[in-house]
Amino acid sequence: MAGVRTRTVPRQREDPDDIGARGVAPGARDPGGRTVIEPGVVEKVAARAVHEVPGALPTRSRTARARVSGEVILLGLRIGVHYPRSAREVAARVRGHVGQRVELITGKRVHHIDIEIAELVR
Repeated sequence: MAGVRTRTVPRQREDPDDIGARGVAPGARDPGGRTVIEPGVVEKVAARAVHEVPGALPTRSRTARARVSGEVILLGLRIGVHYPRSAREVAARVRGHVGQRVELITGKRVHHIDIEIAELVR
């Protein structure tokens, strides 16, 4: 009953380890809510993930473009490849690594990643 005062105090948790994985005590009501991840955040995650792939580097222009639709992400990347590495192999490694990293950080599914090889760098 909202707005009703009582003279009793709710029982306190006896063990601080009673909190579940989501930070809510077992049996307690989760207040819910929604989390919005803007495309710019996804783009930054993807651009940083390109740095982590050997043989690939982000371009000087905008490296990543993302479109977020519900729980699905579509990515477009512009990358450079270190010469004389194979552009196909580097693109495949970038696609796999960036997809994993974006899914891990955002919790959303990466549907596909388009890659444009924009430059070859010595």
